[in-house]
Amino acid sequence: MCHVLIIEDEYLFADFIAWMAETNGADTTNIANSEATAMASAMSQVPDLILSDVNLGKGGKGPDAVARIRDALGDIPVIFVTSTPEECSTCDYARAILDKPVQPERLVAAMQAISD
Repeated sequence: MCHVLIIEDEYLFADFIAWMAETNGADTTNIANSEATAMASAMSQVPDLILSDVNLGKGGKGPDAVARIRDALGDIPVIFVTSTPEECSTCDYARAILDKPVQPERLVAAMQAISD
């Protein structure tokens, strides 16, 4: 795993997810807090993995951002980390949908399953 895009509107949680990714194999991470910044970030540096929230508050929806990114760049693996997993009924392409607050070992296991 090389570059991870984190789509999350809660800064402290996004920072925690970035730290988890970096301590478990990611070379680099970018954090985007809205659909628009997620798309711009992905176009600037293509992610090898996307870790996304579902509800981005006033910044839109994570699944919408992910769909736009995948339409433009191809089949990038996705893990959703969300307190509203029921809102991700159309996310059948996701490698995992993890509930917040996420257990670190579950996130690590999901990321490792993708890189294996």
